Amino acid sequence: MEIPFDALKLAALIVVSIGTVSDLRSRKIPNRLTFPAALIGIVAQSVYFASWGYSGDYWLRALAGAINGMLGWFTGIFIMSITKIFLRKFGHGDTKLVGAVGAFLGPGMVLIVYLYYSLVFGLYSLVSLAWSVPWHDLWMAQEMRKAGAQAKTPDMSKFNEARKGLIPVAPFIALGTLCAVILQQPTMEFLGFN
Repeated sequence: MEIPFDALKLAALIVVSIGTVSDLRSRKIPNRLTFPAALIGIVAQSVYFASWGYSGDYWLRALAGAINGMLGWFTGIFIMSITKIFLRKFGHGDTKLVGAVGAFLGPGMVLIVYLYYSLVFGLYSLVSLAWSVPWHDLWMAQEMRKAGAQAKTPDMSKFNEARKGLIPVAPFIALGTLCAVILQQPTMEFLGFN
């Protein structure tokens, strides 16, 4: 039985799509999605690796595939955990979701997923924060100070609310996964790996 790598990519996209729906509805990504998906990804990697050749080393290739899936899972968990520690954020459903994606795609590709996830999430955060800044009030206060007048402090409550607000992360993981699947080859060439 041969599994094409495109089927593993499709399975990863399905998992992040389900995670996205769950995150948007309940702000949670359930373990009953992420843990079985990771296990299925490891088994699928094993079958994918085992189907490469026709010689007698089937079990060795299957073991290599399982190890590749486990390394993908671990890499996804590790990079998201480091991000969570750095940002002092809690709630690890998104961490386990990236781990499940890594189980399907392997360690190298989950790094590309993380790259695109970071770019998309960072761009969204930048635009969201910039949109909430009272630019006109800040500009007026600056102009009044330049003229020597007493300036009223602008109301930054909308900005502070946007800065502290919770954002569902799974949609950005899904976009990162989609970008990685579509742009894998050009990304690898741009980074100098192909």
